[in-house]
Amino acid sequence: MSAAPTAGARPLVLLCECAGTMPNLDFPRLAAELDGEAEVRRDGYWCGRRGQAVIRELAAAAPGRRIVLAGCGRDFAARRFRRLLDRGVRLEVADIREGCSWVHPVDDADAVTDKAARILRAAVRWPEPADDRLAFGRRRQEVVVIGGGVAGTQAAVELAQMGHPVHLVERRPFLGGRAARIGTVFPTNDCGQCLPATEAQPGTRKCFHRNLALDHPNLTVWRRATVEAVEGRPGDFTVTIRQLPNVVTDACVNCGRCEEVCPVEASEPGRRAIFSELYDGRVVRTVDLETCTFCGRCAAACPVEAIDFTQSPRRVKVAAGALLAAVGCEPARRQHFEYLGYGKPGVITQVELAERLDEWEALAALGRLPARHVVMVQCAGSRDRRHLPHCSRLCCMIALKHAIRLRTLFPEMKVTICYLEMRTAGVGYENWFLAARQAGVEFLRGTPPEVQTDGRGRPVVEVEDVTAARKRVLRPDLVVLSTGMEPAAGIEELADRLGVQRDVDGFIDILDRKNRATETSVEGVFVCGSASGPKALIEVTTEASAVATEIHAFLASRGRRTTAPSEVDPGRCVGCDTCLRLCPFGAVALAPRPQDAPRPEGVAAASLLATIDPGHCRACGICAATCPELAIRHNVSDEEILGRLAVLTDGVEAPVVGFYCRECAGAAIGLSGQRRDRYPANVRLIELPCVGRLSAVHLVEAARRGAAGVFVAGCAEGRCQYRRGDESAAEQMRLAREALAAAGEAVPMELWHLCAADRAGVGRRIRLFVARALGDSETLAALEREATLVDGGANGCAGCPAAAAGPTAGEATAAADGRGPDRAREGGERCGCRA
Repeated sequence: MSAAPTAGARPLVLLCECAGTMPNLDFPRLAAELDGEAEVRRDGYWCGRRGQAVIRELAAAAPGRRIVLAGCGRDFAARRFRRLLDRGVRLEVADIREGCSWVHPVDDADAVTDKAARILRAAVRWPEPADDRLAFGRRRQEVVVIGGGVAGTQAAVELAQMGHPVHLVERRPFLGGRAARIGTVFPTNDCGQCLPATEAQPGTRKCFHRNLALDHPNLTVWRRATVEAVEGRPGDFTVTIRQLPNVVTDACVNCGRCEEVCPVEASEPGRRAIFSELYDGRVVRTVDLETCTFCGRCAAACPVEAIDFTQSPRRVKVAAGALLAAVGCEPARRQHFEYLGYGKPGVITQVELAERLDEWEALAALGRLPARHVVMVQCAGSRDRRHLPHCSRLCCMIALKHAIRLRTLFPEMKVTICYLEMRTAGVGYENWFLAARQAGVEFLRGTPPEVQTDGRGRPVVEVEDVTAARKRVLRPDLVVLSTGMEPAAGIEELADRLGVQRDVDGFIDILDRKNRATETSVEGVFVCGSASGPKALIEVTTEASAVATEIHAFLASRGRRTTAPSEVDPGRCVGCDTCLRLCPFGAVALAPRPQDAPRPEGVAAASLLATIDPGHCRACGICAATCPELAIRHNVSDEEILGRLAVLTDGVEAPVVGFYCRECAGAAIGLSGQRRDRYPANVRLIELPCVGRLSAVHLVEAARRGAAGVFVAGCAEGRCQYRRGDESAAEQMRLAREALAAAGEAVPMELWHLCAADRAGVGRRIRLFVARALGDSETLAALEREATLVDGGANGCAGCPAAAAGPTAGEATAAADGRGPDRAREGGERCGCRA
C-alpha cells in the first residue's frame, strides 16, 4: 500500500527501452516531451534485478511519490514486478509497448513516438485510482443456511465441522426436503436422504436419522421457520427468523395414538392433522397448523404428554457473516400441464407415480399387475414458452428410472416413452438409457398434443411417430406426465430480502456460471443446489461441499481489495432512481435526504437521495455513466476520460477511438499486442474499468474531436464481469447516435465482445474497422484477400503442409500493412520450402 502523494512532488517516469525491442520509438524525444511535467529516468530494462533494486530505493526515498512505468503493458508488468508490488511499491503503467510500439510499423517512428508521448502525458496527468482499499476486514463467523433439504443440510453440517456456528432454517418440520419423499434416486438408485459419515462413525454415508453430523454443537436447526428480514452488510448481517410451533415435543415415542384419534384430514391427502414423515432422528411427528382444529383429542390420548398446545410462534434475530440460499425447486404447478389431460382418470405425474411404486411393490409380490400398458410423456409443459421455457434436466432420468423399475417389477407390463429428445447428459446417465432399452422399454419419438379419453374413460394418446413417419394411437391403462421443475414457492420474496437477482426462469441468479457458480450478485450471499436451477442429487451434494468451502474461505479472508466506490453528489441528485434500477449489485438505495444536505434547485427538502453502499459497490461505473444529472462521482471521472481523449486525439488526423474494458477485452488486446498484431497508428485506445463506465457524453465528445469512428470492446457476450456493462454501453451508444443524428452527423460505432480467445483476430478487426470508417477501399480489398488466404491456404506452394495451414501471423498482418512478401515473413515462421 502506498502513502498519499507528496505535495508538490512531480511524478517519476521510468522510461523502459525493453532491451531494445522498440526501435520505432525515439526515447530522447519522449523524455523531452515530459520535461516540466515529470522527472524521467531511462533504463534498458527496468524489470531486471538491478532495475528493481533502483526502483525500490527510489520509492523508499520519496514515500507516496507517483511512479509511472513507461514500457510494457499492465499484465506483463504485473508479473515482472510481482515481488516489488508485494513489498508495497505502487507502479502505474503507461503501455507504450504492446499498446503502441509493437503494434505499429518500424518505419514510422515519428507517428509512433508521437502516440507514445501522448500516452505518457495522459498517464502523468491522470493518476490511476488507488487499489488499496480493504472492504470489510472483520467478518463474523456465523452462517445462516436457508433450506433444510439435502443441499442445505450437507452444507450446514460441513460448515459446522469447519468451526462455524450455523443456523439451519427450514420451513417444514422435517429435514431432507424432496429427496426424503421421492424414494430412490438416480444414478445411485438408492435413497436420497443421506450425508457423508463423520469420523466417529463407520462407513462412507449415513441416513439423516443415523448421522451424528446433525448433532454437531455448532449446528442450530430452526424448523417451521422462515427468514423475514435481512439487514447489514457482507460479513456482518442481521437475520430475522420467525418460527412456528411444532406442538409435538421431543418427548414423543411415536406410539401413533394421536394420529388414530385425530378426526381432521391434513392439507396433504391421506394424512391426519397430526402426522409423521421420514424420521430424521430429531422430530417424530408434527401438527398441520392450517387444518388442525385444536380439539385436544391427540393431547388427551398421548401417554407421555408430548403434545403442547401452549407453544406460540417466536421471532428471533441472529447475526451472520454469510448467508446461503438452498431452498431447492418444486414440481411444476398443474396449470403448466393441464392441457395434456391431467386431472382425467388414468393421467398422473412422475411424482405421483413415485408415490405409488412402493404400493405396487406389494402387488408385484402377489403377482398382480396394476396396469398392462404405461405411456410416459416427456417435456410435459417444459421447453414451452407458454409454460416453462427451460429444460429441467431431471425429467428424462426420472422417466428412465421409473420405466426400468416398472419393467423389473412387472416384466409383462408394456412401457412406452414418448419423447422428442432424451437428454442423458451426465456421468453414467447414458447407461440408464441403454439399460431401459435392454429392459424392453419402447421409445417413441414424438409427443402428443393432448391426452384424450374413450367411451370407457380410458386414456387415448395420438402421437406422430417421427422415426416411422406415421401416426400411432396408443390406448394405455395409465399415462404418466414427466413434468418440469420450477422455483420454490416464496423464492421471489426471499430474493428480495437477500437483495439477490433472479434469472429469466425465476431461479436465484449466480454470479458467474463458469467460475463463481455458488456466489450471487450480493457479496456474502451464496447459493447452492436447485435454488439456482434444477439439478440431480449428485450435483447437489457436490455443490453443497463446494459452497461450504467457498463460505469458509470468504469468512476466513481478510477482506476484498477494491478501488474506491462511487459517490453521490447531493447537490445534483434529484432522487430519480435511475442508478437504483441499473446497479447490477444492489449497491444503491434511496433514502430520505438529510436536512443539512445540499439539494438541486427546485428539489424539495423532503425528497429522496441516492446512497451507495461501499461494501456492495464494485466500482463498475454504470451508475455514473447513466445518471441524467451527472450526480455520481466515479474513481475514473468524466474529467479524466475526456482529458485522456483530448490528449490522445488533439491534432491527430482522422483518429479512431477505442474504449475497452480492463478485464476480458483488455486481456485480448494485451495478448494481441504480445503477438505484434498490427493496426494503424491513428487508433487511440482508452482503458475503462468496465465499458459500463462509458456514457453518451464520452462518445459524442469523441465525435466532436474529429473521430472517424469509435469502437467499444467489452467482455465476451453475456459474460460481462460486472454483469450489465455491455448492456449499458449499448444503450449509451444508442443515445449518442441519436444525439449525433439530431446534429446532422454520423460517426461509425461498433460494440465488440472480446476475450483472450480472440487475441489472434483483434488486430485484423481493428484494421477492418479503420478501413471502413475511413472508406479505404484498397485496405478493405487487401483484408478480403487476407481472409481468402487464411481460408484457402493459397499463400504457399502446392503440397506444402505449412501452406495448407494458411498464412503465418506476419504474412497475414502484412496484407493490410503494405509490407512486401519478404518483409511479411519477418513476423512469422516460414515454411520449409521457402527456407
